[in-house]
Formats: sequence, C-alpha cells, structure tokens
Amino acid sequence: MAIRRLLYVVVLFLQVTLVKAQEPTVIKVPYGTPVTLGVNNPDGNYTYQWYRDGRAMANQTRSTLTVTTAGNYQVRAINQGDCASDLSDVFSVVLMTSDLQVVKKSEARHVGPNETFEYYITARNNGNSDNTNIVVTDRLPSNLKFIAVDKTAAVYEEGLITWRIPSLTVGQEETLVVKVQGKAQGLVVNTANIQSTNTILPDLVPENNSSTDTKKIIGNIKIPNVITPNGDGKNDVLKVDGIELYTENSISIFNRWGNEVYRSQGYQNNWNGNGLSEGTYFYVLKLVSREGVSSSVTGYITLLRDK
Repeated sequence: MAIRRLLYVVVLFLQVTLVKAQEPTVIKVPYGTPVTLGVNNPDGNYTYQWYRDGRAMANQTRSTLTVTTAGNYQVRAINQGDCASDLSDVFSVVLMTSDLQVVKKSEARHVGPNETFEYYITARNNGNSDNTNIVVTDRLPSNLKFIAVDKTAAVYEEGLITWRIPSLTVGQEETLVVKVQGKAQGLVVNTANIQSTNTILPDLVPENNSSTDTKKIIGNIKIPNVITPNGDGKNDVLKVDGIELYTENSISIFNRWGNEVYRSQGYQNNWNGNGLSEGTYFYVLKLVSREGVSSSVTGYITLLRDK
C-alpha cells in the first residue's frame, strides 16, 4: 500500500495539491502561520500516523495535521488489518524569521581630543530568510564631532546617523565607516540600533539589535604624586595618564641619594615600588610624540604603604 503522492497542504487555509519531487517539498511561511497538511482522498477505513523529523507524533492519527513548528513531516496509512503503508513524501515546513544583528566598534588605536578616528558599524542578517527595508540608527553623543560617512545611503542630521539598507540576504553583512572626533578627554559611549520595517518577519533575537561601544579619549600627560601599593586597587601603581598617545617613552626613578632604583623602556603603568621603602622618589619621564617630537617630564613621587 503506497500513498507517497497523496498529500496536500493548506497554507493560510488555502488548499494546494502538491506533486512528488526528488527533494523534500519546502513550504516557507512567516513565523506563527499555521500550515495544514492532509491526505488526498482520505479513506475512513484507514487510520493515519504522522511523523516529524522521522519520529512518530503522539496522538496525531487523523488524515489532517495542522502545525506551527518547523520540521520535516510525513504520514503513513494503516488499514484495519494493521498493515502500514510506506512513509509519504517529505514536506519540509520552514518558519521564516528575522535575526538582524548590528555590531559597532571603534578602531583600536589610542586617540586624543580633536583627533579623527573611525567607527565601524556592521549590519548582518543571521535569520533564515532574506530581509528588506532595514534601518540602522546611531545617535552621536554631544562629546563627539561628526566628520563623514563612507556610504551615500547613510545621512547625518542633528546628531543622528540614519543608514538605510534596501535588503540583506541570508548571511549577508554590510559595514558603514563613520569618521568622528572626540571633543574632550574622557569616555565616549554610544549605541547603534538596527530594525526592519518588514513586519512579516518577526525578529526572535532582539538582544543583538543594538551594540554599544566605549571609546577613551586620552588627555594630556598626568602623573600622580603619591602611590599606595597596599593591594586595595587604588593608586597601587604609578599610572601615567596619556602615555598611550606617545610612540616611545622611558622612565627612570631615583632615590634621595640619586641612585637609580627603577628603569623602563616602553613603560606599561606597572611600577609599584616593589622592594623599596617608603619615601619620596624622583622620576624622569622621556617621551616621543607621533610627530617625532621629544620631550621630558620630571617630578617627585611619594611611596606610602600603610594608607
């Protein structure tokens, strides 16, 4: 007994007769849309057993089956003598969904005030269906100055960047480059968002519809006059703010008798006075800027362990 060509499908309650193909018959519908599968010309003398992904479905023994779950569906007929037919053709139900993702990153290099740097905003379609009418927005905070974008589809108006993408196929991504300047030293935090006006495809992963980047705008050289390496996480090392903006640096530290007690070429903000007693020390910090200009900073640092 064979019923391999006896299935029909109802999508949005519209009945369509399907013909056997070598590959599974794929039925794509928006997420949440019910799909009704059924046996053509069902016989009341038979019972039917439905399968999803090769496994029998409990209590699904009628000639029709309405599903809202993706999977590969088949059915077999069983006569009164408990003789079962071969499995029917495979009907692969695909629920079309959206998963738009945006990732915003600033370039890794260190920058100072009024220095131009770039943001990279990447839009990607992680869903199982092509998506259309995509909009990426990014409102720049007041401590950023807008310079330019690299795509004509992106416009800047009154602090807001709006980037319109007509479509993204499955797995496709596009990247927008935004040039800005930090107006003053400090942390710059801003967020890009992505959405689609295509309401047919629900986005089931809203967590990746936004992406936040934090960028440090580095100020002038600033050196503390006291360190307290007691392990409390506060002032435990000699931290030179702004040293990242210089291509070369070296530091030497001397005790009160003029003996060098520490030296570092390419200082990494990690001196904690290890092995030295409390007291006041003299330092010489030499710097070379990106433009090749050499300079030096000198001063005193007090080492206190019990504070």
